[in-house]
Amino acid sequence: MNGLLQVDNSILRFLSEGIRNSFFDSIMPVFSGINNHGEVWIAIAIILMINKNVGIRRLGISMLISLAIGFIVGEEILKNTVGRVRPVGSEYNFNFIAQIPKSYSFPSGHTTSSFAAFGACLFSKAKYRYLALALAILIAFSRIYLHVHYPSDVLGGVLLGLFCGKIGVNLGKAFFRARETN
Repeated sequence: MNGLLQVDNSILRFLSEGIRNSFFDSIMPVFSGINNHGEVWIAIAIILMINKNVGIRRLGISMLISLAIGFIVGEEILKNTVGRVRPVGSEYNFNFIAQIPKSYSFPSGHTTSSFAAFGACLFSKAKYRYLALALAILIAFSRIYLHVHYPSDVLGGVLLGLFCGKIGVNLGKAFFRARETN
């Protein structure tokens, strides 16, 4: 675990000293903030669910299922089981530009929800899945850039999110199949 922490710290130090700039300082809090409680993905899922096209509606339902699973597993189970504290910033010579959450650090909830939503798009083969991927990457990167997560927290969120996306799509398909047979 010590080796992982060294890699995490090296990446955070590089961000602090190597690429930090006023442009990123202004936009990264925005990308992080739009998903503080999964809002952006929940809104997208609801918009998809009210569409008349059954395939698009199925994607919205799959996305909501994916988000719910990601929340339960990531926020309620893993964070409290792992109990990893967040980066403190002083060792990176970093002045925080975002409020530090009080919850544990692993996995990143912002990243989990973003990649759960993207995973639903990916595994549903949605035509705009690459737009969802771009937004998910920006949100995930913002969490590292803002030093509120270690990079491995974000990587854990990516993997958990994709897993939840796959499960959500499978459950969404099962839900619609069950409705068709009734």
